[in-house]
Amino acid sequence: MRFTPRLLRPLMVLAILACGVAPRPLSAAAPARVVYLVGELPDEDLLTLTSAVAAREPAPVVLFDTPGSGDYLKGFLAAFRPERVVPVGTFADDTAERERRLGVSLAPALTWNAGSPGPLLDALFPQAERVVVCPSRPRGLLLQAACLAGAARAPLFVLRGQDREADELARRVADWRPEDVFAVGEAAPLCRKLKYAKVTALADEAAVSAEYLRRQLERGKVEALVVANPADAKTGVALARLAPWVALQRRGALLLTNAAGDNTAALVRAALKNADLRRAENLILVADLKAIPMEHRKNPAEGKDAEIEMEPLTPEGEEAFTFATGRLFSDDPGLVALALARQRLMAGGRGPRKAVVASDPGGGLPLLEMFSRHTARELQNRGYDTTAMFGEDVKADELRRAWPDADLFLWEGHYKTMVEEFKVPTWTEPLRPSLVFLQSCLALNPTEVKPLMQRGAVAVVGSSTRTYSGTGGAFSLAFFDATLYEDQSLGASLRQSKNFILAYSLLKQKRLGENAKLTGANVRSAWAFTLWGDPTLKLPLPDPPRDALPGVHHQVKGDLVSLVRPDEKYEQMKTEKHLARTWPNARLAGLVTKAGEDEDRHLVPLLFAEVRLTPPAAGRVPKLNSRVSANNYVFVWDGRRDCGYLLVVPPSRAHGELLFDVRWGE
Repeated sequence: MRFTPRLLRPLMVLAILACGVAPRPLSAAAPARVVYLVGELPDEDLLTLTSAVAAREPAPVVLFDTPGSGDYLKGFLAAFRPERVVPVGTFADDTAERERRLGVSLAPALTWNAGSPGPLLDALFPQAERVVVCPSRPRGLLLQAACLAGAARAPLFVLRGQDREADELARRVADWRPEDVFAVGEAAPLCRKLKYAKVTALADEAAVSAEYLRRQLERGKVEALVVANPADAKTGVALARLAPWVALQRRGALLLTNAAGDNTAALVRAALKNADLRRAENLILVADLKAIPMEHRKNPAEGKDAEIEMEPLTPEGEEAFTFATGRLFSDDPGLVALALARQRLMAGGRGPRKAVVASDPGGGLPLLEMFSRHTARELQNRGYDTTAMFGEDVKADELRRAWPDADLFLWEGHYKTMVEEFKVPTWTEPLRPSLVFLQSCLALNPTEVKPLMQRGAVAVVGSSTRTYSGTGGAFSLAFFDATLYEDQSLGASLRQSKNFILAYSLLKQKRLGENAKLTGANVRSAWAFTLWGDPTLKLPLPDPPRDALPGVHHQVKGDLVSLVRPDEKYEQMKTEKHLARTWPNARLAGLVTKAGEDEDRHLVPLLFAEVRLTPPAAGRVPKLNSRVSANNYVFVWDGRRDCGYLLVVPPSRAHGELLFDVRWGE
């Protein structure tokens, strides 16, 4: 698959640490904001380039000038302010037109004819201690070889079956005098003829992946499993070519599916048998919805949807959600790169951090509004300059004016209101690099998400199926509490909120048995909410105000877990049918009581903690004991991560510690 000027004319922007007039090699020590502007390139050259620059820290920025993202590159470059922009490859437009379109001056271009990208290799690798040589097919082998090249800080030399490429390889090896040449697959016979280097033959994907993993582990543990479909060009958008670059930047192991992409769960479970991968926190899917399909299960709550869509590896029954999962994809690969690039701008943003919350437009969802009001109050308590609109006060024109300045945006309400009445997908104002949470039925789909990614969103959370508004509001409150109080990444916040909803469904069953209502709706929400974006991303949080209230927190000392309730609660909050008074970082989920003849339903604050424990031996499972009534708490254990999720209905006394003894069973 080649990039073409008409369909996928990419503009790759690679922020490389370099300086000087000409492109400096990767060995250069002086940092600078240099951009490589890449036009039409075969996949082989794209992998050569991205594997080379991914070896640098901090990771470079990569952008594509595709039809869907091209209009937004000018804004990014203006904000990023590169010191030098070097075109690489061939372009459909001339230099003057490109400079006008992008608003930047361009350095002399690096160009070459079909075949080995000589000028690019010259610029990036004036010396090379190691070289990776790989045939262009099979594609999976090439993708793994790109990972190895990045980890080894080595040039990737791709054999394409062209005339004189053996001479070109021999000449470069003679110039580089590398210590090692990794000969991948069918490259081995040719490489054995090379002089000046030790040749290590790697016969297949497994051997290449093992060598890559060994080198990654030299720099620290593997943090992510990156999954892609090497045959994705046959079914949809060819995004697997970005997977090695993502894996290298996110300290990930690259896992490649079958051609149908339907063996993701089995592939990951097999990988977890490797002790070096068993504790990976993140699962990153670099694939569209055809290349790696969503899973479907029978709807556990009666409704219009017979089935619920969810990401692969969604657990069943009482199993904990174990991965911080996110999907990087778009029908326009330029938007994937643009979303990743905007993380750099988000981290470096100046001025107050702002949030916009729009809930229950038009009214009619009082329980949802209660949850949303608590989310807005939590954002304010943690330092966000928060604009919150509820019920009849949610006005399309005011929301449209407020949104572009927000670092995070939360919509909680009906899909039809958002799409048909407010016409949000048609809004065009550029956004800050931001998180968008769409807590609305059916909102997470490419039609609604693509305009948001174009305008400035770095990630979008939502559901592609129907959910109850109340359960969804409890979910979003839990998500933002994890982000605000526990410094969780987007993927980890999503995982924690899923486990909160799971624990709440189990608590209801424990307390009410067959009389528990809407348990299926809770499970459905835990399954359905999904992150389209980088799960490793942490939002840069503001400093809390001086008068911020402390939040609920927990401590682990040996085999004792304590949940600590602060002395002070928020002021009581009242909506049309509900009352609530909670501590900061408490949770709400619809558990209610009535106080005497009071007609209002009092929402009970819940305590929730993600608790890491140290088993005395592998396979041991903790059981918690406490003076708290057994009907008032549940504990969900994730044995893979040695991490549990404790949900408690606190006793009536206002504050203080709640203690739980940990006893280890088989």
